[in-house]
Amino acid sequence: MTIPNPAVLPLPVPHPDVVARALPDGSVLFHALSEVYFGLNETGTVIWQALLNGAQSEQSLVDAVRAQWPNATVCEVTCHVRELLADLSVEGLVVDSAIAQG
Repeated sequence: MTIPNPAVLPLPVPHPDVVARALPDGSVLFHALSEVYFGLNETGTVIWQALLNGAQSEQSLVDAVRAQWPNATVCEVTCHVRELLADLSVEGLVVDSAIAQG
């Protein structure tokens, strides 16, 4: 069995019922249907904004974060991106892009 490489899988997209609000040191997400609140730090906010702006690859998310924090290693940023995407998915804050397109 071949395990897919997360770096080449299509990125999820923000769920249409999620509202984001900026805070001084990050942002908070609220899913209107499930009533889930989710806090994002500054890095998470950069990733969320990239998703909102139509980021097409994991690498584009990594690049967006490293543009803000160039001293961060690719490895640590990639791990953070993958962890956040997994957490957002578990909470229903993002959906598969194919589902979103209907």
